[in-house]
Amino acid sequence: MKAEEKEGGSGFSYIIRKATEEDIDQVMEVNLASLPENYWYSFYVHVLNEWGDAFLVAESEGKIIGYIMNRVEETYDNVLVGLESELPEGTGREGGKREGLLEALRRRFSGSARVGHVISIAVLAEYRRRGVGSALMKEAIDVLSSKYDVDAVYLEVRVSNEPAIRMYEKFGFKKVRIIKGYYRDGEDAYVMVKRLKPVVDEK
Repeated sequence: MKAEEKEGGSGFSYIIRKATEEDIDQVMEVNLASLPENYWYSFYVHVLNEWGDAFLVAESEGKIIGYIMNRVEETYDNVLVGLESELPEGTGREGGKREGLLEALRRRFSGSARVGHVISIAVLAEYRRRGVGSALMKEAIDVLSSKYDVDAVYLEVRVSNEPAIRMYEKFGFKKVRIIKGYYRDGEDAYVMVKRLKPVVDEK
């Protein structure tokens, strides 16, 4: 990807680019300062080595101010593929139609689907509300679609994190599942999915 300078308002600019192993210490600092969910150094290296095109950082004047870390998975779970929902407010396919048993069986035996998984996204507090998180998410979705050819992108978010939920909804993510006690402190998580490919009914 080509790193282009972006205007973040209030007199600062930044670029979004692929992460390198040299960035990981700063990425960990952003993570520790921003989120209660933390990871080992070796986990960041693993994600970077496996799905490096989808591990992005936002950099301003040589400082990492945010990041988004993604991986690619194969799944038979139609909820994660964006074909079904377990929640009443977002049931079924794009038009609200739930995939039928025959379609589900056909998918089960015709192979799995490839999905992108947003593992973690964070921006330092002093750089929030300036479009950095949205720019990271937009670029990540573009990379996951063009480079990894995923059918959908999904993520987990705390049910109490309304600002993040609103941002994800602006990108077309929909709440499709609740995972009870997902976080270490016992809070539940919403699973939110953005379907990238059109749903084609097979007759």
